Amino acid sequence: MESQSNILRCLDHNEFVVFLARSKSEQKTIKLCHKCVIDKKKDLTLKSLILLDDAKKYLQETKSEILEERNSLNNYNIGILNDIKENIGNLALNFNLQIDKIKENIDSGIQIIEASAIKFQKELSDISLDQIENINTDKSSILCSFINYKELQSSLINQISNLFNSQLLQKCQKLVSSLNVGEQNETLNQLFNIGSFIDQYTEIKADWICDKHEKQIEFVDLSQQKSIQNRLACLECVPEYVIQYTNLGQLQKQWEKYTEQALTFFNVYQTNTSSKKAQIILQLKDFREVILKLIDQLIESIQIKSQLENDDLEYHHKLLQKPWQKLSKVDLINIVDLLSSQNRLALINHMIEQEFQTKDQAIDSIICSQMQQLQNLINSTFSQSITYTIKPFTDNEKLNKNKIDVESQIQQQFSLQSQIVNLKLQLNKQNILPQIFKPFNYEIISQISETSKCRTFAFNNDQSILITGLDDGSLKVFEFNAGQLKEIQLLKEHSSYIQCLYFMQKSSLFLSAGNDKQIIIWQVNNQKQWQSYQKLEGHTDRVNCLIMNNIEDCIISGSNDKTIKFWVQENKLWKCNQTLSDHTNKVRCLSLNISQNQLISCGEDRLLLIISLDNNKRWNTIQKISVEYYGYSLCFITDQIFTFQPKQINIMHIYELNTLSQQFIKIEKEVSIKSDADCSQLFPQKFIKEKQILLNKNGQNVNLIRLHSNGLFKTEQSIENKDNCCGLFGTISNDGNYLVTYESASKEIKVRKYREN
Repeated sequence: MESQSNILRCLDHNEFVVFLARSKSEQKTIKLCHKCVIDKKKDLTLKSLILLDDAKKYLQETKSEILEERNSLNNYNIGILNDIKENIGNLALNFNLQIDKIKENIDSGIQIIEASAIKFQKELSDISLDQIENINTDKSSILCSFINYKELQSSLINQISNLFNSQLLQKCQKLVSSLNVGEQNETLNQLFNIGSFIDQYTEIKADWICDKHEKQIEFVDLSQQKSIQNRLACLECVPEYVIQYTNLGQLQKQWEKYTEQALTFFNVYQTNTSSKKAQIILQLKDFREVILKLIDQLIESIQIKSQLENDDLEYHHKLLQKPWQKLSKVDLINIVDLLSSQNRLALINHMIEQEFQTKDQAIDSIICSQMQQLQNLINSTFSQSITYTIKPFTDNEKLNKNKIDVESQIQQQFSLQSQIVNLKLQLNKQNILPQIFKPFNYEIISQISETSKCRTFAFNNDQSILITGLDDGSLKVFEFNAGQLKEIQLLKEHSSYIQCLYFMQKSSLFLSAGNDKQIIIWQVNNQKQWQSYQKLEGHTDRVNCLIMNNIEDCIISGSNDKTIKFWVQENKLWKCNQTLSDHTNKVRCLSLNISQNQLISCGEDRLLLIISLDNNKRWNTIQKISVEYYGYSLCFITDQIFTFQPKQINIMHIYELNTLSQQFIKIEKEVSIKSDADCSQLFPQKFIKEKQILLNKNGQNVNLIRLHSNGLFKTEQSIENKDNCCGLFGTISNDGNYLVTYESASKEIKVRKYREN
C-alpha cells in the first residue's frame, strides 16, 4: 500500500496529486500533478485524464450502490419468502379441511355399508322357496340393499384430487419463481476497475475545441470567479491556470441533475396551469347550453394566457430537454455560465415561478371578470343565486440557498394552489357551508286509482313528465303538473311486465326493460308522442336494472342472466360493447359514483362488486365484497361512501373507502330502518344531494333517510304498504320535492310533496 505522502504528492515534482490517468505504454493508472500533465502528455490518451476527487467520489458511490442493490435484493426476497410462508399456511389449512371432509365421507360410507349389510342379510334370509319360484316376486326391496360403490368411489376420487388447492399451489409456485437470484458481479467489478471509470467519464465531443491552443476541451471551470476564457480548458490550459477543474463527465452529471430538478419545477408549474385550465373548462361546460358564447370566449382567453411567452424561458426549457450529444458549443457555454452561478436553481425557479404566477393572475383576472358577467346572467335567469369562490394566490416560500428540496417545496406550494383553483360553479345549488336541515315529511297532495300493478317510475329532467311501467307490459305516460297527474299516452311494445325505467336528463328519450329480456329506447315525435326508437337485445333473462352515466353516452344494464352489459352509441344506434360476468347469480341493482369512474352492483350471489373504468374505457372488477344476506338496492352517496340494503333485516349497511388499502369496507355505524317483511320486488335506492335525503325501500316500508352534517344517517319518515311487501313501488324527483309511490293495498298511485316542519 502506498504511503499517505505518495497519495497526496507526485514522485516527480513533489506537487499535490490532482489527476488520475491511464498510460498509453504501460496501460495502468498513474497519479499526476499539474506539471505531470505537461511532462507526460505524450504518454497519455485524450480520454484518460480525470480528477482525483472524481475518482474518490466514484469509489464511494460505487460502494453505496453495491450496498443499496444488496439491501434491495435482500428485502425483496424476504418479502417473497414471507408471502410463500403465508400461502403454504393457507395450503396446509385447506389440506387439513379437505382431509377432514374425506374422513367424514369415509365414516359415512362405512356406516351405510354396515347398515346395508344387516338389511341385506335380513332380506335374503326371509326369501322362501315359493318366492323364488314365483316370477312375479318384487325384487326391489333386495335391490335397495345394494350399495352404490361406484358413486362412493367417484366421490372419494374427486375429494382426493381436490386435496391440493390448484390456485394456492400455482400462487406458491409463482412466488418461488419470482425470487430474485440476480448477481451483483457487474457492480462489484466496477469497484475494482478504475480504468473503465476513467474511460467512461472522460468522453469528449470532437467539435469542442479550445480557442487558445486549438486542442480538444477536457475540463471546465465552475468556480464563481472566472479564471479561464469561456471557462473551457484543454490539457495545455491545465498548468497555466492552477484552479479547481471539473471534467466533462462530471459536468454532464451535474447538468443532468440540474436538468431533472429544473424540469421538475417547470413541469409542475406547467401542469398546475394546465390542470387549472382543464378544471375551469370542465366546470364551465355545465353551463354550455345556456351561455355557450360566453364560455367559449373564456376558454379561448385561458388557453392564450397559458402559452409560454418568455423567450429566455422557452430557450431554457428547450435546452433542458436537449440530449447531451446534440449540444452546440453555444449551448455548452450557456450551461457552464449557468452552473457556475451561485443559487442557480433558485434563480431559474424564480424565473419559472414568476412567469407562471403572472399567467395564473391573468387567468384569475379573466375568470373574475367573466364570472361577474356570468353571475349577473344567472341571477337574472334563476331564482336561486349561484356562488363561486376564488381564493387569492399566496407567495411561494423562498428557496433555501444552501439546500433546495425540489419535491417538498413544489408539494407545499401546490397543496395551497390546488385550493386556490377550486372554482365551484353550481347550477341551482349552494355549496358553501354544511347546511342545517329542518325536520321534514312527505304529505299526500294527489292520488289516482290504478288497478294494474305499477312496478317502476321515472321523471324527466324538469319533472313535467312521469312514466310508469305496468304489470301487463304497457307503459303509461302522465303529464305531471305540480303533483297533479294526467294520463296522455299508453305505450305497448313489451310482451311482459316492466321492471325498470330510465329517463334521459339531457334529451326527451327514455329507456324501458323488463321480463321480456329486451331494452327499448323511446323518443318523442313531432306530434309530441313517444314511439319505439330502438330495441336492444343481448340479455338472455329478465332485465332488473338500468342506469346511464352523466353525459349519457353509456347505458348499463343488469339481468337475471348474471351479467352486466355496457351499451354505447355508434352511428346513432346503440350496441353492446362490453359484458361483465363476475356475478354468479341474478344482478339486482347498479349505481355509479359521483366521478362516474366506479360502478357498484349487488346480486343474489351475496356479492357486492366494485367495478372501475380504466384509461381504455373498459370496466374491470377491482373488488368483490361477500355479504351475509344478499340485497336488492345500493347507492353511492359520495365517491368514498355507498349504502347497501340487505334483505330480511331492519338495518342498512354503510361502506366506506379505506384510503390506505383503497378497498371499500363496511363501517360499524349502521342505520336502523323499518322493514317488516322480506321482499324481492325492485325499488332502487336514490340519493338527493340537495336535500341530503336517501330513498330506501325494504319489505313493506319506504324509508326516507336524512344524512346529517355530522355524517350520521337517520330515518326521518317511513311509509308502509300494509300486508303486501311486493306491491310497493315508486321513485323520487331529482330535486327531492316529490315522492311518487304505487301502493297495492289501496291500488293507487300517490303523489307526496316535501314539506319542512
